[in-house]
Amino acid sequence: MRHFVLLVTIAGFCLIGPAAAEAQEAASTPASESAGACVAISLPSVQGAQGSATDLATATRDLFTSYLQGPSIKVVALDARLTSQANEEAKQKACGHVRVVSLVRKRGGGGGGLGRALGQAASTAAWYAPVGSVGASVARGAAIAGAQAASEIATQTRARDEMRLEYRLVATDGRVVIKQKEEKAKASVDGEDLLTPLVNTVSEAIASAVVK
Repeated sequence: MRHFVLLVTIAGFCLIGPAAAEAQEAASTPASESAGACVAISLPSVQGAQGSATDLATATRDLFTSYLQGPSIKVVALDARLTSQANEEAKQKACGHVRVVSLVRKRGGGGGGLGRALGQAASTAAWYAPVGSVGASVARGAAIAGAQAASEIATQTRARDEMRLEYRLVATDGRVVIKQKEEKAKASVDGEDLLTPLVNTVSEAIASAVVK
């Protein structure tokens, strides 16, 4: 009987050992490796904004965050504005890709200035009350701020207005993942949302490039 108990104990350790080793290995895996691809988003440069260009840039970044954040992509907002500094900040935050975007808006008709009514929308992500995980709360805040900003921009858009997004995606090791490209749209009616479709198209291209 004593030999039988000893054999059962040894067999149990043999079965539990590999599982425990796998669990320990999974626990020791860095979060940056298990979270999938990471895209760092800097504030876009903005041309054609009458009012606060920073508010418009922040709103555009929030909209990009709401589109890119998902199970296989982690999005990190960067504070740096210079491309060289953004690359260094992305490295410090263990993010492998940096998205660089320029937003250009050209007036074709009359109307108010783009960016004047974006202060509240741009700050929504900052004060949005966390519910659940921090990442989920940030994503929800960005989605709300981005949608609100897109709506505000649309109310100021007039027929024949043009909007252009120039973008590229680079890796922090210097590789160019997506060369400089642009997407543009022209409003056919007053109040048309030009920003959201452009951000959607660019986000699809970025997601396809980083998720293999």
